[in-house]
Amino acid sequence: MASIRYDQIPLTIQYGSRTEKILAYDCSLSETADLQPVYSIGKKGVAEQTPRGARTASVSFSYTPVLTGITNERFKSKGDYNIINGVASGLKTTKASQSSGVSLVFGGISGEGLLTSYSVSLEPYAPVQCSVNFELFGSGGNIPASGELKAQSLFRSPASALASGVGHSAYSSFMTAQSPATITSSDETGILKSVNYSINFNYEPVYKLGQEFPSTFLYHSATEEARLMENVYETGIAFTGKSEKFHLDVKSIDNNNTISVNMENPVLMSTQLRVGSNGVAETEKTIRSFY
Repeated sequence: MASIRYDQIPLTIQYGSRTEKILAYDCSLSETADLQPVYSIGKKGVAEQTPRGARTASVSFSYTPVLTGITNERFKSKGDYNIINGVASGLKTTKASQSSGVSLVFGGISGEGLLTSYSVSLEPYAPVQCSVNFELFGSGGNIPASGELKAQSLFRSPASALASGVGHSAYSSFMTAQSPATITSSDETGILKSVNYSINFNYEPVYKLGQEFPSTFLYHSATEEARLMENVYETGIAFTGKSEKFHLDVKSIDNNNTISVNMENPVLMSTQLRVGSNGVAETEKTIRSFY
């Protein structure tokens, strides 16, 4: 009976000339075919099944981000190591309609995908946890995902060579001064308990006659959201949509490296207040930005 252990199926991301080995907790790959039945008059049952859209695949995984590491194995140069955060930051503000994909390799299975969602969860004194979803559509004559699941021989490099900082919330800055999301009317900062950030991207695949898979993809829009748990409640909070920003810094345990997230012109969508006996009041605020 063949079996493959979890330490034999590494998850690797390639984007341009950069390669990152993800410290993932889990990974799932799913493939679907969009088919519809065809019925004919005078015949009981289905005559055939025909495709209504191209085959697609999706890859989802959760991981703790590595903030810095080796970006060039040949010269052992270090730099920004969080490819996904970099792709999301550049994509949401781009004015170009065409979007390039990211190559994913998981235990011998590979494919090129589009980043559709990215979320970051922060709690006091806990490693940062990110969740990511890529949609794989294929391109031209290439199927969405190819290869077979098989054991991989891992290169065991020293920890200092792989990464020198892991995302941690111990010393992270969850807001900037005068952030309208967390400042009370008396200019006092509330007790911020957690932040859950997410961004979702919308694409449109472009097909040519005679091709099963898209020839290109058009990037349309993005929706960015942050849910803040704190102990203050302001009914008079206002967003003008002109100058307010929400800034998020995730640092390593040594308080040096960082992931930076900047929400432009956020809009307050909802506020909920909960309190129980012998408990501290909790307020959940949801702010949202559109691109």
